[in-house]
Amino acid sequence: MIAPEEAALTSRLNPIYLEGRPLQLEEPAARALGLKDGQIVQASIELRGDTLKMLLNGSLVELPPGLRFSPGDQIWLSVHARAAGWLLKPVDPRAANSPVNSTSSSASPAPAANINNSRLLALSLRPPMTPTLMSLFQPATLNALMRTVGSPELASAFQQMQLYTTGLNAQSLQAAVQNSGFWLEGMLFRGQTVPNTDTKALLRRMIRGMGESESSAKSSLEKAVDDVEAAQVESVAAQSRGELDFSMVLPFADTDPVEIRFFRPARRPGEPPPPFTVDIHTNNEHLGEIWLKTSVSRASHVELIMWAVREDVANLARTHTTALAKRLDQVGLTMDSLRVFNSARPSLPESWTPPGSMLDISA
Repeated sequence: MIAPEEAALTSRLNPIYLEGRPLQLEEPAARALGLKDGQIVQASIELRGDTLKMLLNGSLVELPPGLRFSPGDQIWLSVHARAAGWLLKPVDPRAANSPVNSTSSSASPAPAANINNSRLLALSLRPPMTPTLMSLFQPATLNALMRTVGSPELASAFQQMQLYTTGLNAQSLQAAVQNSGFWLEGMLFRGQTVPNTDTKALLRRMIRGMGESESSAKSSLEKAVDDVEAAQVESVAAQSRGELDFSMVLPFADTDPVEIRFFRPARRPGEPPPPFTVDIHTNNEHLGEIWLKTSVSRASHVELIMWAVREDVANLARTHTTALAKRLDQVGLTMDSLRVFNSARPSLPESWTPPGSMLDISA
């Protein structure tokens, strides 16, 4: 018997098939797409203008007429090199679990290729982000773990991975996002060298360093890896719906960690591009708990909403509205509004709501 949540998951993740009809590619086109014989690839259907096309390995492929697709549909295909041309044949998604052959169709990160179906289901039913990673990346907690593992090499790598509030800039933030562990499998598939500061790789090295014995510290590390991989699975599911959605936790050496989520809903035919949003959450020792929602529309127009539990912090934010608007203007952004609420952010629903749903953000 399948529970309602599993039924919803199946509807969300299962691919559709090309009605048994393989797609044929010329050899130069297949090479340009980076395809390899015997590989299993994931593709998605996108609406470009009035035409449906297939997004495969970051490139758009023309579809033959007569196929029934909708934007956001997800497809798994096996690659076959033939003398007369390359064929892409539809396959069952379970065949895509091969650790050697599978790859994602776009730049968005995919979950580890060797995740089996039960593991995938368990990760998909987790919240997009849980408190484990936030707790683990508290500077004191992380330092205690380093002492438990007793590896100077790992301690040095974690120190390099952490941010500092002093001297924080766009380059260091970009590096932190790249080190989040979110892109690990994609980097491995493309043959790129994984940096020593990759979060998920470091967490797994710490787990291995603790040996076979069970402990609360090892359990926390395993749950932290679950946090990262659950966010990866949610991102792939969002991609199949035509959305961009990924979450991560950024560690700081001199303050509390920051949870950050990037989101853009699917674009509807005939409508302008939807806004791109960045949600930030932290529970800072000096400023208290803070949430910040930034929405960017029309490429350069910014709307900000802030929730601060402490009244003095909310008042401080209001007094700096003009200064913030000037800073944004200096980098080519126009601040349309800033709303500050002296309260916790309203609770999000248990599951993600579809684009267009309403959320009461009033205090």
